[in-house]
Amino acid sequence: MKTVQVRKNVFLALGALSFLSLLLSGCLKETQTTPPTPKTYLSLMHLAPRAPAIQVFFNGNSQPASSSITPGMVADAYSALEPGAYGVVFKKTGSDSVVASLGTGLYDSLQYNTLLLYNIDSTHVGAVRIRDDYRVLTADKAYYRFFHMSPDIGEVDVYLDNSQIETGRQHADNTQSDFFNQFTGTVPNTYNIIVKKAGADSVIAQRTSVFLAQGQAYTIFLKGIKGGTDKNQFGLEILQAAD
Repeated sequence: MKTVQVRKNVFLALGALSFLSLLLSGCLKETQTTPPTPKTYLSLMHLAPRAPAIQVFFNGNSQPASSSITPGMVADAYSALEPGAYGVVFKKTGSDSVVASLGTGLYDSLQYNTLLLYNIDSTHVGAVRIRDDYRVLTADKAYYRFFHMSPDIGEVDVYLDNSQIETGRQHADNTQSDFFNQFTGTVPNTYNIIVKKAGADSVIAQRTSVFLAQGQAYTIFLKGIKGGTDKNQFGLEILQAAD
């Protein structure tokens, strides 16, 4: 079963984030076979608001696998690649300056991965590979996970309506503990998703009337910075993973 990651909320299409251009390039051409060969799947979230726009390079190739990707941009779908070992480098657009990198790792067939860029501090950028595990999904529940990706905001609590689902979440804590990258089941319903200052009743961000459907998985994430503009604007966003 192929799963693709799509936006729940309304944004401009982000064709620059599709790695399909890479598949058509000379560095990683796809050979058509019958039956189709198994694929591995990649998605990208550039959630380092104090980083420059970047381009993605695979395995030391001199040609980028993507167009320019600005902070706040998130892929609207997974892209299929041949399974194999890949080293990934994120360079400043139009430059040879390395912003962040991921060492060579094995990307297995039928595996879904999100490559996440985040701010370590005001001047340094980190990258992490997240293995998206949809095997836990069942038909009777909706599933969610929460990423805190806004470096200006301290610890937060997260609520579905009046029920607290996350406590004391810190910026980029999912890059240090894979526990926060796993999906948790809940009752399918329409919810107000509310982020509050940890231990307080002060609302930081919210989305109202969000339908979490049964059998579906959602990544809820806090992004941007105070005073940010365009896609770097501070806010709460949602990605849905759908069959």
